[in-house]
Amino acid sequence: MSYFDEELEKELSDSNINFEKLKSEAHVNFVLNINKAFPFSGSKIAWGSFPNSLSYIRNDADQAFMDITNKITDLNISEIIFIGDSLTENAYKISAVNLEKTLSLFSEIPQHTYFFSGDLGIIGCISSEGEINFCETPS
Repeated sequence: MSYFDEELEKELSDSNINFEKLKSEAHVNFVLNINKAFPFSGSKIAWGSFPNSLSYIRNDADQAFMDITNKITDLNISEIIFIGDSLTENAYKISAVNLEKTLSLFSEIPQHTYFFSGDLGIIGCISSEGEINFCETPS
């Protein structure tokens, strides 16, 4: 387990956020499924190809996390999966009840962190460059 996973798990526990650390195979499978399901522009999802995508900069992170949490609540999504692309090794399943705080915790890790529903009906990314993107995906 990486240093960042250890620190993240401590922060989640200290914040009383229930989480499930998924098996390592799950992380690999999620990456493969995301790469198959979404158009990419370079190394990033082509967010502009989704008409309902939301984009924010780091200075608007609080507003972004509130908007994203409200959207996910409106969609009645109960659990969100988080994976990182470099510094965290594990995939995490976390209740949407604690989503705003969870997004904030993941935003402190200098990597690209993807968050999505199990069926990939929604997906978002907190990038190391300071961008926050989110969209519902076509059914």
